[in-house]
Amino acid sequence: MKKIILTTILCSAVLITAGCTKTNDVTSADKSNVSSNVETNASVNNVPQYIKVNADYYANGVIFGNETATFLDFDTMEKVPLCAVPNCVHNNAGCLSRIVGNVPVIYNDNIYYFSAKSDINETTDGRHFFIDSKLMKASLDSSETEIVSEFTDCVPVELDGYLLNGNELYFTGDNMNPQEDEYGNINNSSTGGIHYLCSINLDTGKYTNYGNIYDGDKEYDAASRSSSAHIAGYYNKKMYIQYSFLKEDTVIDPAYADVDLREQFTILNFEFDLKTKELTESQLPPPSYMDEDSYVYYDMQKKQSIVLSGKETYTIDCDANLNARIFNGKLFVPYERKWYDLSDKSEHSMGKYEDYDVIAYYNNCYILLNGGKTIKLTEEELSAL
Repeated sequence: MKKIILTTILCSAVLITAGCTKTNDVTSADKSNVSSNVETNASVNNVPQYIKVNADYYANGVIFGNETATFLDFDTMEKVPLCAVPNCVHNNAGCLSRIVGNVPVIYNDNIYYFSAKSDINETTDGRHFFIDSKLMKASLDSSETEIVSEFTDCVPVELDGYLLNGNELYFTGDNMNPQEDEYGNINNSSTGGIHYLCSINLDTGKYTNYGNIYDGDKEYDAASRSSSAHIAGYYNKKMYIQYSFLKEDTVIDPAYADVDLREQFTILNFEFDLKTKELTESQLPPPSYMDEDSYVYYDMQKKQSIVLSGKETYTIDCDANLNARIFNGKLFVPYERKWYDLSDKSEHSMGKYEDYDVIAYYNNCYILLNGGKTIKLTEEELSAL
């Protein structure tokens, strides 16, 4: 029977984490645009803001969307594209809400987003691989854009997490692992190669590359095709970075493709001190979820999820893997389509909303998202599912 190799295609799916913090202030959005209605600060109470796909949180809303970056107002449950151009219908490639990508950053009345490309230059002395990365900003009032910073050593990892600490935006970047074959062709990939931790000061545009996150995997040939790194969140005054790689190319039969990638990959957990700028390997297991007060991980041996919340530790008989989140003393596990009350460890169904993710808790209500569909549930409505 035909075999497949689990390498670069599966790397990005190793362990998807999601974090949230109560951060920027966004007032109710106008139906046509969000220009002058947005009032933001870099952070609230000096708590860094973790930014990820469908986890780009503000005080009363979230930015989400695959093709069109959209602000969901938790008060009105209205959805407004991130575009300030009058009469724009938001269905063409020139619309700002389509240019800024899945994880834009709102800071001081501007939307920040990356623009990057990597390619081959043909010159008289041969073929050369190049990277051209830029951090752009667009005014929330006018949608006018300008370049904030340019760099050529890596391509930012956009989908898997940023951290905004004051005016400093942290992200991971890939050198795109350029490899030249015997015929002079240069191939590149976001997996394998070198993965950097970087930051840009949004006020000055200063770019800093803190260096290679980890190089202990270079002894394994499979790592050159499978390694990846991303910012996993912020907890207990530290930023966490997850690094994963294969020690061997894993060959499986497609008929038995339902494997747990956490068992196939080596997954390392690093913590970065935002004050000293020191990166060290963490004593905590790789996370499923974290915020400033809570940390969740899955114990593969015991088949249990461990929740560190404040001074309490909870053990739940579930697999808090994909997009697990904690709101109002409840652990939501979309992977199992259930939620658990941490106070008594009781298990509850998501009922008819089993295909939704609970993405926020706001004004005593739970905000649920499924693609472009949204719903708001009270405590009573959630308990009745």
